[in-house]
Amino acid sequence: WTPEGLLNYCPEKSGALYWDRSLLYVHDAEEPDGVMVFSLETGEWLRTIATPRGEGPFEFSHGKASLALAGDGGLYVSGHQRVVTYDPNGEPVGNWTPKAPMRQAVCDLGGKPAVPILNGVLRHETEAIGPDAVTDGTVGVVASEQEGLDRSMLLARSRIACTEDRAFVVMTYNDGPDSVFVYHVGGGVERVAVPTEFSEDWGCKIGERPCPPWNRNLRPSFDDRGNLLLFGSEWRTGGAIINLQTGCYAIVQKNMRTDAARIPVGMKGDSILVFRDDQELKEGFTLHLGSANKVSLHPVRRVSGEPCPGMLPSVR
Repeated sequence: WTPEGLLNYCPEKSGALYWDRSLLYVHDAEEPDGVMVFSLETGEWLRTIATPRGEGPFEFSHGKASLALAGDGGLYVSGHQRVVTYDPNGEPVGNWTPKAPMRQAVCDLGGKPAVPILNGVLRHETEAIGPDAVTDGTVGVVASEQEGLDRSMLLARSRIACTEDRAFVVMTYNDGPDSVFVYHVGGGVERVAVPTEFSEDWGCKIGERPCPPWNRNLRPSFDDRGNLLLFGSEWRTGGAIINLQTGCYAIVQKNMRTDAARIPVGMKGDSILVFRDDQELKEGFTLHLGSANKVSLHPVRRVSGEPCPGMLPSVR
């Protein structure tokens, strides 16, 4: 199922942090056919990695959709049905067209690119992970066109983060909070529970629809201590920090006056790097989640949960 609306699905602004080299890779509306690279030390623009549209081996038929750091210091950029690998200098060195249902997210799983598929993960070239993974280019057996459309949209909005031997896939369901599936390279599937504090309807509206609860549309990532981060773009709650060994967690909250539209990028120590747009809000002005003009680093504010000792070392 690949209706045009899904092909043109455009995720919100995203980025990747290479802390060791002090680099920030940015997927922003400023460069629709490129990934911008900035210095975390000086803030200066260093270069733009070309991600052109087209049908060539290093091009994207419907534009880029996601990016992730590669284990060797390079970069993976994904679009609809294509992953391109770039070396540490930003030069394209490989491409991969997964033979799997539609998906747009990518991660580095043990030194190889991997993408979420129905009921599992596909790692380059054709290594399916997950006992019920669907790899035949379909969305499985469906009872109706609407069910097929729903499954396609589920895959199009999937998000993924990986360690050396595990893939963490977030899929958003209409009937409940996000589910985090954990697929092990050696076999086996687990789930990580998503905290449900502050998920009640608090009166926020986007047009005529209520704002989604904080634990919807989450982006998985990891901090520098190996904790799982589940951050989203909800206006009140920044997200959750989860220790995978013990299950203890902390929920962090935004400052509604200053942080409402800020998008978390990554975390180091007890601080979160966010995208922000400091344009003056005037009558008739629309703030787009696809663009920003600054990044900044902020200490987290824990509002719920019982974090493990050392999870947030300087926050009391």
